[in-house]
Amino acid sequence: MYKIYFFLIFFCYLNLQAQNSIGYNAHFKPSESGDRVQDKNFYLFTAIQNDPKVSTLLENNETLKAIYKAQNTNIEASLNRCKTSGACIVKAYFISKESINQIGLELEKLVKNEAAVKALVTKNLRPSGQYENFKNLSDAEYLAACWKLCAAGMNRILKVYGLGEAPQYATMDSISYEVSSDYYQGSLVMWSDMLQHKKPAVTTLFFQPTLDFALSLLYLNHRDEAARYEPLEQKENRKTVEEIKNINFKDYDYPAILILGNGPENYRDTLSALGKLNLQLGVLEFQQKKAPLIIVSGGHAHPFRSPFAEAIEMKKELIERYNIPEERIIIDPHARHTTTNLRNASRLMIAYHIPIDRASLVVTNNAHSKYTGASSFADRCREELGYLPAVIGKRLNSTTLEFLPQIESLQQNPLEPLDP
Repeated sequence: MYKIYFFLIFFCYLNLQAQNSIGYNAHFKPSESGDRVQDKNFYLFTAIQNDPKVSTLLENNETLKAIYKAQNTNIEASLNRCKTSGACIVKAYFISKESINQIGLELEKLVKNEAAVKALVTKNLRPSGQYENFKNLSDAEYLAACWKLCAAGMNRILKVYGLGEAPQYATMDSISYEVSSDYYQGSLVMWSDMLQHKKPAVTTLFFQPTLDFALSLLYLNHRDEAARYEPLEQKENRKTVEEIKNINFKDYDYPAILILGNGPENYRDTLSALGKLNLQLGVLEFQQKKAPLIIVSGGHAHPFRSPFAEAIEMKKELIERYNIPEERIIIDPHARHTTTNLRNASRLMIAYHIPIDRASLVVTNNAHSKYTGASSFADRCREELGYLPAVIGKRLNSTTLEFLPQIESLQQNPLEPLDP
């Protein structure tokens, strides 16, 4: 009897370990909604919308249906009550902490009781890598964690781009209008009216009203940075993706050289003095044939709503001034901070099958390199991202460090919707 009991325990343990070990699959083709801002911020919702069985189950679930109906009633009441107050309208779209928890518990039950919902987790969400930081959770806990992250992301968008609250990086990521102006308040009311009464609802899923309004807030604030230049592998990075197939990475000390951006101080210049220095420093390392590829990283970050993406301008400079072949340059035109410079570079290396089992190089000016190599930077990554996107290694000189990309970099972060 004892042996049977022991083997049952052991079998359950192995089963749980096998379940929890399911993670990113490089050959998996992710779901698409037709809206890249949605896909990059809220992949969970895209996956659900693309799965008819799961969508039907969720739309017909009594608990989730009641939450959807209650919110719709609340939104309708706000439109009748708040004729000129956009802030009043916005508040109707928030998902309460109570509802977030209630939905999370219901999703956990569905994973355990419905094969289609479990398959959504095991055959879509996990292999997509979009929630890689949750991979060690059970399937039920995993889905609840994905939901809670997405709910927090939608609420953050409502706060920043609906109510005008300051984001973490206010000088770069704030609302595009004077939030208290009659113009913006009226715009919010009319956008809500359009979504509620004119535009056909995509679904009656519990998250749909808040998702539609949150995405509309980003759109009307001209905050589509996350979708710009996509799909990179078919556009700016196409030649490099093809060239990678011909590269023998074993011939080089490092797979890639990541050059960090530095935004200009005005709207005239495409590159700053330090941005140009970073390029020169990176080229010096490349010319020593330390790596076959250069990655340049920087988006439309600085100054506020800059018309220039640092990585696009850095690529131009590498080609025109330094004669670096285009097929040896990868761009990341989305990163807005040093944390996401390393995260996004890691993501691209994973997506393009560049080795991440050994260190690459990160190059930037002296002051920035000192900051990147400090333990406080690792602390900042953990605080803002929840994980280390890369492990900083040996310092080669005052401007060059080794870094080892981490698979957790694939994790979406809708709390920073301009570069999630």
